[in-house]
Amino acid sequence: MIDLALLPFFLAAVAVLVAIPGPTTIYISTTSASQGFRFGLASCFGVMLATIVHVSFAAAGLTALLLASPLMFAVIKYLGAGYLVFIGIKVIRGRAEPANAEAQPPARALGASMKKGFLVNLLNPKTGLFIAAFLPQFVTPSLGHVPLQIVTLGLLLVLVGAVSDITYAALARAIGRALANRSRRPGIGKYVAGVLYMGLGVAALTTSNGAAK
Repeated sequence: MIDLALLPFFLAAVAVLVAIPGPTTIYISTTSASQGFRFGLASCFGVMLATIVHVSFAAAGLTALLLASPLMFAVIKYLGAGYLVFIGIKVIRGRAEPANAEAQPPARALGASMKKGFLVNLLNPKTGLFIAAFLPQFVTPSLGHVPLQIVTLGLLLVLVGAVSDITYAALARAIGRALANRSRRPGIGKYVAGVLYMGLGVAALTTSNGAAK
């Protein structure tokens, strides 16, 4: 059982942190703007699942191994950055989405978006390090069941983050649709999305080891 006296402070801190756009937020927003809101939601769900995995690692103490191994951190970091660049290249080389692509998206396409969101977040070691450093600040050892407290706080983090990401996805889709309607080149959206994905990959390599959402 978590300390209910600390819960309001935890939720307030989480609300502020998740409202600040990070790599996964930008990824979800870009997907939603370029492919459709349902694809943004699928990406959001994938990100949520990966966050739950990170929380589980933190509760089990596995994240401490990542923190203690600079080589492992670097390997995962390069894999994540490379995957984002790969997505960007694939988007640019792919066909432009038709205007009514959002009407009935195939289940397979939505599943692919969820998988990409999962991998983007899972291969971001900063997410795991952030969770491992942040959640214990609101754990009360005297209440016992420390891993369970971490998991409970982590699930709350996931829920608040989902509300924020879904909001960003909805806003991004509205903006993306407005820009598409004004653009004289309907296929330009895939190039913008591809460049953003690759930019995220490059940013993942050049930023410091601080945690990012």
